[in-house]
Amino acid sequence: MTSNSSLRGGVGRTDITPPVPADLVGYVRRWIPATQVRAPLTATALVLESETERVAILGIDLAILNPDYATMIRQQIAEAISTRPESVLLNVSHTHAGPHTPGRVKLGGRLDEIKASEQAYFEILPHQLASAARIAAENTVPVRVGSTSTEVQGLTVNRRERVQGVEGTVGSLNTILGWNPDGPIDRDAGVIRVDREDGSPLAVVVSFGCHPVTVGPEDPAINPDFPWPLREAVEEATGAMCVFLQGAGGNVLPLQAFLPETGAEKAFGEKLAAEALHAMGNIETFETRIDRLAYGSVTPIALYRVARAETQPPQELAVASTVVDLPLKRVPSIAEVQAERDHYQDNLDKAREAGAGWEELNPIQYHISWAEAAIAQLEEAPYDRVPAFIQAIRIGDTAIVAIPGEAFAEIALAIRDRSPADRAKTIFSGYSNGVISYLPSAAEYPHGGYEVDYAHHSYGLIEQVGPESEAILVEAGVEMLKELW
Repeated sequence: MTSNSSLRGGVGRTDITPPVPADLVGYVRRWIPATQVRAPLTATALVLESETERVAILGIDLAILNPDYATMIRQQIAEAISTRPESVLLNVSHTHAGPHTPGRVKLGGRLDEIKASEQAYFEILPHQLASAARIAAENTVPVRVGSTSTEVQGLTVNRRERVQGVEGTVGSLNTILGWNPDGPIDRDAGVIRVDREDGSPLAVVVSFGCHPVTVGPEDPAINPDFPWPLREAVEEATGAMCVFLQGAGGNVLPLQAFLPETGAEKAFGEKLAAEALHAMGNIETFETRIDRLAYGSVTPIALYRVARAETQPPQELAVASTVVDLPLKRVPSIAEVQAERDHYQDNLDKAREAGAGWEELNPIQYHISWAEAAIAQLEEAPYDRVPAFIQAIRIGDTAIVAIPGEAFAEIALAIRDRSPADRAKTIFSGYSNGVISYLPSAAEYPHGGYEVDYAHHSYGLIEQVGPESEAILVEAGVEMLKELW
């Protein structure tokens, strides 16, 4: 852990849109490559520095970064801006209309092939992200930082809908993706404002937990979904650069999701921006004093004026991090996974014989791809737990907690409730520094469904993380904050 007194800040942005045609990830049944760019994908960096610490916070329009790939990128960024990898935060927005990145399995397009253009993208992306951080680091100015949170109604819903025996690709399910209005959800948007010495905003960070899936798989274009109009609206209103951080979106959907046409993402983003801008107006980054002035003619009048205090207290910049092991559910044997692979291979062969198209074949191939990756891992280096890098950042009285997965809202709520910082100033950042898998709450495991039973197929793990993971993540997040307060 390191800390300091005075702060400087800078911002930078790079375009990370892949060349078209590009396979998009997030919807497995979408196999046709995108040939349009509805809006560019970007990486936006905020760099804050003190006498002893330099922190880079990047909001990135991608669905997933594999933890190993993310670690390599953090190291490259750290070298580019002369800091430590532990002080680099990479958060992906989780857009479902962005390109594939390196991992054990592919989640869209042609699942059984990696194109030359995709391989080239894998190689250039780290340099593009480092470029955004370098631009920010080379253009820092003195800054003050403040934050708050605001509740946003009417946009999101818990997606773990209870049903009875609905058939899916893995058999009968009692929980599907839909609406569960009574389920836990974190509706708070966290807002951080970074001001220059003259009081004008340099950067606005908005954190909110929700899957960016207003636009469904029928849309043929590359698209950042709602973070794009959110950023545009905030930037137009403030003149600052906006960084979006995805929060605890693992079990959260937009009320209007998977739409075949565009437009809803604009309404969502603009409403979220309006709420963030309203909250931003309540943030005070500079200490003030009240001056009393004599005024009047026929009768004396006392005037009161708010003025900036001549001496501003220092704002601490500090980072704490740790790595915890998340246990897996019971690890299957090689024979069990081979049997599962053979079952899906048989289904695939029958579907092909029946003349099925890729829209039907891809969801079957998805399970085969996982099984083959799992068999290779079980043969080469079996494991029963996965490491998770937990990071906490203190900026004055603002706290950021970053966790590497699709965290359920319950995890964010628990950490924020126990934070030694002000709850309203504690920002939860899921999908950060790599994405291990879904990170469900322990209470959801008995209900089954995608996130607790087979989400590991999407991430190439041999088994999904176990219910003990929730407590481990919460305790680690709280302990990192305690180190900083």
